[in-house]
Amino acid sequence: LFFADKAVLIEGTTERLLLPRMIKMLDASMADGKKLGSQYLSVIEIGGAYAHIFFDLLEFLEIRTLVITDIDAVKSNGASSYVKCQVRHGERTSNACLKAWFKADITTAELLAATDEAKIDVKCRLAFQQPEVAGGPCGRSFEDAFMLANAALFPFAGPGDAERETQAWEAAGNVKKSDFALHYALAEEAWAIPRYISEGLAWLAEDGTPPAEGTAAGAVGATP
Repeated sequence: LFFADKAVLIEGTTERLLLPRMIKMLDASMADGKKLGSQYLSVIEIGGAYAHIFFDLLEFLEIRTLVITDIDAVKSNGASSYVKCQVRHGERTSNACLKAWFKADITTAELLAATDEAKIDVKCRLAFQQPEVAGGPCGRSFEDAFMLANAALFPFAGPGDAERETQAWEAAGNVKKSDFALHYALAEEAWAIPRYISEGLAWLAEDGTPPAEGTAAGAVGATP
């Protein structure tokens, strides 16, 4: 972080394995001065929804940072606790990072309605699941968000948005995260980046700093 141009904080293995591929895909449509692959980008795997622990450090370092996390929708089980559920059934989030960012026990509906401005604080931006189209089905985690963003690869029968959201949520629960990530990082080439990540990376690419003369480009990697 101390030597990086920019940083991305991610939750786990799936995002870490797929992020270089997503950056390469996005860079194909970016001007040379804004390509993330030509900047020193520090990618840090947090191991859960704990990016808020880094907020003070990131503010001190003044590094432009994208935090990619999950919406983690939960609903009451009627017994004084909350259980995970599809986003459309969610009453609140269990994500500690989102709660710290918004400084409240924020509801799922409020998260879905949050503006871009609400997700940005000076040089830091949040990215969490959003419907691919307004009012459409929304993923709870990266895997079901990826499936909903790639209807050609995952043609859920539906028939409606609610059913497709449930089908994606159930399908995501049956995949092994590392195998899923490796397949789409290495074997499958034609797929779309989920909207919440695409928009976040596009923001991160702004105010791009070209590498200094004589330095190596494309320094994208995971920091232990």
